[in-house]
Amino acid sequence: MVKTLISVDPQKLPWQQDTPLHNRWHPDIPPVASVQEGQVFRVECVDWTGGQIRNDESSDDVKNVDLSQVHYLSGPIAVEGAEP
Repeated sequence: MVKTLISVDPQKLPWQQDTPLHNRWHPDIPPVASVQEGQVFRVECVDWTGGQIRNDESSDDVKNVDLSQVHYLSGPIAVEGAEP
């Protein structure tokens, strides 16, 4: 079975996750995990709204999405021995 490197709990808000999430790629954001070159792994992600859109047959959550709370990303992940 493939190792899950980063897990998310859909019942938790993005800022409550065990592994921190972020909203941009920037060199000052430290890796939350590392892998070897060629290693196969799994990464779980929250949806782009941070879980604001529910599977509840209503469009109100789409209509009322808070656009200041979007674009959550899992990672960064360092690749051992990789160079820019």
